Amino acid sequence: MKRKLNYLFPILLLLGTAGCVKTSNDPSTIDIPVGNFTGQFTRIHLNPNTNKLDTIKANITLNMGTATGYVVGGDTTNHAASYGSYVVDGQNIAFSDHTLPSTTTITTPPVKIHLNGIYQYQYAPPVLQIGVQNDTISFFYNLIAK
Repeated sequence: MKRKLNYLFPILLLLGTAGCVKTSNDPSTIDIPVGNFTGQFTRIHLNPNTNKLDTIKANITLNMGTATGYVVGGDTTNHAASYGSYVVDGQNIAFSDHTLPSTTTITTPPVKIHLNGIYQYQYAPPVLQIGVQNDTISFFYNLIAK
């Protein structure tokens, strides 16, 4: 009997300490982007007629607050100055632009690009990267906290 306990004790010790191992993947802690960011917006579009890529870039500002929502400013030549609300889940940000024209549809997009819809993001302060990629068009925001 004593011999069986000698083998059983190390196994129980190993199982008991396995539950105490600290993991760094805590899903309850999400870095929610808040504050003032500045950086570059890039749109890459595949023209179906020429099968070539065209690119638009703009230097923008993005102010984000959990209670106040977001505001886009900066170079508004191709990107709309806008504001709205947002929700973060740890991998995606869903932006709801309150200035998006009511006539906007898939076939009639707005003249200027609006920060609206669901984007993937990475936030490792101070760097915030937001992007969405489809078959013919991609939007990327490379921003740094001010």
